Amino acid sequence: MMQSIYLRAYLAGYAGRHIPRSIRRLIAGTEFHRAWLLGSMGFFEQGGVRYGPAYPYGIAPESERA
Repeated sequence: MMQSIYLRAYLAGYAGRHIPRSIRRLIAGTEFHRAWLLGSMGFFEQGGVRYGPAYPYGIAPESERA
């Protein structure tokens, strides 16, 4: 059940929905806030590889470039 709530928070963040600052201060540090924050920052995992701002999707790492 909690995984479903975290997934919804992640998807809301990924869709660009904002949480008011006053609410974010109340939930800061919780798993719910972390899920929303990861979604809003564009982090995701696909095929065991984690992507995000520092490692964008579609750019091969140096070791795979030939």
